[in-house]
Amino acid sequence: MYKGGYHVFSFLKKTKKIIKLKYVLAAGGMLFFLAIACLTYLVSTDSYTDASFRTMQDSISTTEQVDLNGLRELQASGGPSVDFEDLKNKLRHVKSKIIIVDGIRQKHGYIKKIPSAFLGYNLHDADLRHFIRRLIYTSSVEERPELVTPESEIAKQYGFEYTNIKIESKFRSPDGAIDAFVTFIDTLPEDVWLHFHCRHGKGRTTMMLTMYDIMKNAPIVTLRDIIKRQYLLGSVDLDDTTAWKKSRGTYSSKTLKRRKKFIEQFYDFICQRKAGGIQKWSDWRRQQLSSGAIL
Repeated sequence: MYKGGYHVFSFLKKTKKIIKLKYVLAAGGMLFFLAIACLTYLVSTDSYTDASFRTMQDSISTTEQVDLNGLRELQASGGPSVDFEDLKNKLRHVKSKIIIVDGIRQKHGYIKKIPSAFLGYNLHDADLRHFIRRLIYTSSVEERPELVTPESEIAKQYGFEYTNIKIESKFRSPDGAIDAFVTFIDTLPEDVWLHFHCRHGKGRTTMMLTMYDIMKNAPIVTLRDIIKRQYLLGSVDLDDTTAWKKSRGTYSSKTLKRRKKFIEQFYDFICQRKAGGIQKWSDWRRQQLSSGAIL
């Protein structure tokens, strides 16, 4: 009896240890996978990753009436900071010359083919994600500007041409920047594809795609239809002046109304320009200001 009881007790003791070990291993496994998930989030997630890559030939699914006249003829695409390898694959069907139209105003570039914005360079409020990424990719939490390769050089390595036009979305673009954009579009050869981008692929990219659409298709297509079709393709709605929630960015209603007013004025400018009026935006705006037609 005693021996049998001892064996039973010993067996139960061993079983308890095994169960404890299983729990420890299970908890350890869960912590490991949680750590991997957190690290993946910190390393790979950023606000520009949810922006849409779109081309003017993408399908539009809507029950609303929208004029698509001239849209499919636009050889253009748009999106966030460029992953050049990915972009090369997405535009593999394009046989013509591709020009990257970079709308980022701030100094930027790439470190090991990764956008410097991903590491929080030039951000006053860089957070934990950015510091961890810097450690992983540059071995330092400090900015390493000497490691940054300009975007123009990376674009060239992948066979793209490149231009940087500093169109604004949150602030009013300088007249010189609008003149530069208009001249750039005016002087493009026929057989060329434009890929517009900014950091997030939203505000400035939307502005440039919409301005390009206006230059090619106003006044045949109304501004409302141009804004609507760009929105349906993945751009932000320039007609919507509701303040953005923090997760979408920091655009006040006042800022969005100012942006909407600009795109309306640009549409008017292009319409009168095509009718033989003033050809330069800065001249047209100066004339409008002096006459009191715009504020």
